Amino acid sequence: MEIKTNHSLKEHNTLAVDCHCDQFAEIRSLSDLEALPRDIKITEMLIMGSGSNILFTEDLHRFVVHFKERNHITVVDNLVVAWAGTNWHDLVTWAVDHNLGGIENLALIPGLVGAAPFQNIGAYGTELQDCLVWVEVYNWHTGLYHRLSNEECMFSYRHSIFKYHDQPWIISRIALDLRPDNPINISYAPLQEYFASSKTTPTYKQVADAVSTIRAGKLPDPNKLPNAGSFFKNPIIEPQQIKRIQRRHKDLPLFETKHCKQQKTSAAWLLEQCGFKGHREGDAGFYDQHALILVNHGKATGQDLLKMTKMAKRAVKMKFGIELEEEVRVL
Repeated sequence: MEIKTNHSLKEHNTLAVDCHCDQFAEIRSLSDLEALPRDIKITEMLIMGSGSNILFTEDLHRFVVHFKERNHITVVDNLVVAWAGTNWHDLVTWAVDHNLGGIENLALIPGLVGAAPFQNIGAYGTELQDCLVWVEVYNWHTGLYHRLSNEECMFSYRHSIFKYHDQPWIISRIALDLRPDNPINISYAPLQEYFASSKTTPTYKQVADAVSTIRAGKLPDPNKLPNAGSFFKNPIIEPQQIKRIQRRHKDLPLFETKHCKQQKTSAAWLLEQCGFKGHREGDAGFYDQHALILVNHGKATGQDLLKMTKMAKRAVKMKFGIELEEEVRVL
């Protein structure tokens, strides 16, 4: 394993922000993990994969551990076990090709497997926590591996213990309970519309293909237009907030949550009402087909993009009284 200094991260983040880190190491295997220096402080380490969920705003005075994409998927004790460097969508494709259900609604989500539990990724009525059994982590201070159960991961909406912990952990593998008899979930409106004319229950592969088609129609290809997917979380709001907003905005979109009194609304809708769909200042802007997607039209800096997100947050707060929360990590 080679450790590089003053390394550019432009090719390692999908917003194509040009910045540098103090030290950089590429991880391809467990032996690379085990070769990492053990004296690096937690605050001085950044673990990343494809960089599809990060906005860099300045140079990083950190040791960056970058997982090089390498697919490795096995079945152990009837669980599907995947290496952290495995491409997430490739894992979904592998599962549906083997007629194993549970993650088909998460098709085409960018990134690597190791980032999935960190974010508790979710889409179209499914979250990773619904089928995850354990997460294996490597402690670079002790050189030991440890497994966390689903419960120990403390999952919630776009949240997990990995976002707020003081342990020197690097996610190395995950195990999923994927089965040929898991129920099909097409409860979300876009999927219901997609399969409206179908007289039979779709297969896992058909659901994954539908999700991929829908997502591809909404989201720009980061290789053509740099972006980090959905920049903000969909806000969860209280009944009193809903009533207040609906007095002026009766078309406020609402979705059920696991908490019976709270409901979720669309961050994209809020931003669009504030005029941010397609809004652009210099090379920083929001996608003209989806207001939730922050894009870099060319040479926007991290500060340019950050300024745009702050402007959007202020506008939504003033108009609706809702505080948007970033889904993308801002560093």
